[in-house]
Formats: sequence, C-alpha cells, structure tokens
Amino acid sequence: MSQRKKRAAELHHLLAERFPKAFPADYNDLLPLKIGVEADIIGRLGSLGEQIDPSLLRRVMANHTARAGYQLAVLHRPGGHRHDLDGNPVDPLDARARDEAIRLLAEHRQRHKEASDRLKQHNALKKREQNAKAARIAERERQIAQKQHCREKNKSNQLIDPEQKTVLERGRKTEERSDAAPSLPAVIFRKRRRIEPT
Repeated sequence: MSQRKKRAAELHHLLAERFPKAFPADYNDLLPLKIGVEADIIGRLGSLGEQIDPSLLRRVMANHTARAGYQLAVLHRPGGHRHDLDGNPVDPLDARARDEAIRLLAEHRQRHKEASDRLKQHNALKKREQNAKAARIAERERQIAQKQHCREKNKSNQLIDPEQKTVLERGRKTEERSDAAPSLPAVIFRKRRRIEPT
C-alpha cells in the first residue's frame, strides 16, 4: 500500500471513530451526507486539537461518496434527506443528486461487469494452459514408459541362456529357408527291367 493510500485509510478510520453515525462500519447504514460536510469535519476535529490535511480529506470524502452503498443510500434511504455528522437529517435530497447517483451506479455496474468478464477470460486462459501442460506431462510420461519398456525388453533378450539362443537361431534359420524358394519334390528314377521273350 502506498503512503498516500495508507494515510487516507487512517483518516477514514479516524472519521469512523469520531463520527460513527456519518461513517458507519455497517455498509447498510450509510447515510447521504450534507453538502459542505468537509468544513464541519475540519471544524469539529480542530476543536478537538486534531489537524488534518484538507486535500487528503477531500480525497477520503470522494472515495466515501463514490461507493455503491452510498449511492444506493441516496436513492433508497427512507426520508430522502441529507444528514450531518451526528446522523440528524438536515436538507432534502434534490432530483439532481438522485440522477447523479443513478449515473454513478450504472458506471459502477459497467466497471464490475468488465472486471468480471476479464476475470472469466483470465480463468479460461489459465484452464487452457493447465490442460495443455497436463497433456504435455502425460505425453512425456508415456514416452518415458515406452523407453523403459524397450530397455527392459533388450535387457531380457540379453539374459537368454546360450542353449535357448542356439535353439532360437536354428528356428530362425529354418524359417528363413522355408521363406526362401520352395524345395522341389524329390524324384526317384527307377530302372526298368527288360523282359526278354523266351
């Protein structure tokens, strides 16, 4: 948190301590504040011996009144009045303040929707990246398992005892011969006997 934000948060906390009706802790209890309330704050805190920076106070008040809860209070708070630091109603809210509250709430909704859309896009991209990473890991593991299987097969081939190796080689040679040109049938020539007439 920057130094300015820290100082603004401290001042807002001080205002909530000194004026709990005007700056309530509960979001639903926010009140529309009277115009010129900054001067009242400076006067009341000055009488208590606390000096505050007017520009910092303007920033804190701008943050406070820009909240969606504050704008909802302007639109829907029963009685339709602005309030002083003690929570007492002082001035009625005019139509211009209500129109401004409607405009600010619409902007707030639009910003919230855009942020929500960005978050959805970010999450979808993150999920796609995670799925791609999982697929790469699975492919790598499959290749490793395949290499391991080939290594084990080669190792088992090397461990065959010499007698089995000889038998396998004979069988292979026999298969090679049988795969070559087919052997011709053996022909046996028999000598004919001549019978002499008597």
